[in-house]
Amino acid sequence: FSRDDVMRAVAEFVVCDNQSLAVANKPAFRNCLVAMRPNANKADIPSSHDISTFIHNSFVDFLQNLKHRIQV
Repeated sequence: FSRDDVMRAVAEFVVCDNQSLAVANKPAFRNCLVAMRPNANKADIPSSHDISTFIHNSFVDFLQNLKHRIQV
């Protein structure tokens, strides 16, 4: 259980379930994440900005890999 794993899981939830990015800042959602890992601190729980950045960077990486695979 790492911050990257949480980031990936929350981003997948937002993208695949067509959720608002704001869900990451909702107290009820953040409490669910803390309930799954009670010793988590605030820095371990991603914000909507963190999720947005992660999704953007993942998409850029995906496009770069796709472009490379098409050129080969």
